[in-house]
Amino acid sequence: MPVSLLWAVDVRGRVYRLSTGGQQWEQCHDTKLEFKRVTAATQCCWGIACDHNIYLNVHASDLSIRYQEETYENQRWNPVDGFSERLLPSDRWQWSDVTGLAHQPLDSFDLPSSGWEWEADWYADENFEAEPTEKGGWTYAMDFPATYTKDKKWNSCVRRRRWLRYRRYKARDSWAKIPSAQSALPDPVSDISCGGWEISEEPRGRLSLWAVSLQGKVWYREGIQHHNPEGSSWTEVPVPGEVVQISCGPGELVWAVLWEGQLVVREGIGRDCPSGTAWTVVDSPSTVGATGVAVGVNVVWAVTKDNKVWFRRGVNSHNPCGTGWIGMVGEMIMVNVGLNDQVWALGSAERGLFQRQGVTASELSGKASRALSAPRDSERTEHKQPPQPLRLWLDTMYTLYTISKSLVKSKHPNCLLISLFLYSILIAS
Repeated sequence: MPVSLLWAVDVRGRVYRLSTGGQQWEQCHDTKLEFKRVTAATQCCWGIACDHNIYLNVHASDLSIRYQEETYENQRWNPVDGFSERLLPSDRWQWSDVTGLAHQPLDSFDLPSSGWEWEADWYADENFEAEPTEKGGWTYAMDFPATYTKDKKWNSCVRRRRWLRYRRYKARDSWAKIPSAQSALPDPVSDISCGGWEISEEPRGRLSLWAVSLQGKVWYREGIQHHNPEGSSWTEVPVPGEVVQISCGPGELVWAVLWEGQLVVREGIGRDCPSGTAWTVVDSPSTVGATGVAVGVNVVWAVTKDNKVWFRRGVNSHNPCGTGWIGMVGEMIMVNVGLNDQVWALGSAERGLFQRQGVTASELSGKASRALSAPRDSERTEHKQPPQPLRLWLDTMYTLYTISKSLVKSKHPNCLLISLFLYSILIAS
């Protein structure tokens, strides 16, 4: 079974992760940021920092993340200059995309964020349809909308060649800020949730990321896939009320909690429409209203304002709304669902972390909740040595004690007075 990670944020905004192959929480020491929320997939973790910006942490792996940028250079033949950049007014741009409609000069390509770097400079592609071209990479046609060939003919009036440049994602195992130009959200984000990797295997690494703003609006992140882990843009998804929290499962399940305590379910999610088509309102399991919801592959869990925990029966990809609520034993303030529909929760009294035991494909609600006992690496360090201010005080007191003893042994009157003064400092401390 491959190793997976459990992510958590403590009350101080520090991010920890617990490996299924480890025995303690490990703090992410790569940043001084304080986080409010994190949501993780198998290949990455998204987070909302206290500066209200969204950050991405992509796990290191042997598989590099590369993206190919391309643009086309277009030329037309004339009797005076031969093939040159002198084009007709009705022609496409000198530098364009493959269709000729978008203007794309070489200097118009910028890195999406500081997490990327160029591998090399631009170069002309000297391959056309898996066959080598003449030196320079030119392909020829009678006119721009016509079919191109790698061989120059007597009626070849136009030519073009493709220029390539690769960029590589370098921000691995560190928190990379999603630039505001890419975010373009009108107000800060209060909650995020990622999932959707089981909706479709193509494109590789595709993810769904949902966000909730402070105004209760819902946004969907477009274009997240292997060669574009940051995504490309945000799209607002209209909702029938103000949303306070949202949860996205590995498949087609997406549930959200409204300000009034009701829940809404996103329907119509699929390969061709990963953001869905419509919302369906589901009543809260209790009259006091829901405060949180968590979904998996075939499960939905909810927490109400009285800290009661509820399980939704009858949930699957064909019936995302389910059939009814079942009350569970115990009180929690938050619940979350991980891989294989495993359930994690925070206790309402001691704020401890609990794991649901006995969760199987035949018994998705499990049997009981058990407290998870795993120390944090910072706690072990603190037990090994006292905090810095205490160590400094102990060192100072020991130094004063050593000096006082040496002065007493000297038996000089002035030294005795100084030693008495130092002893008084030790007693006062």
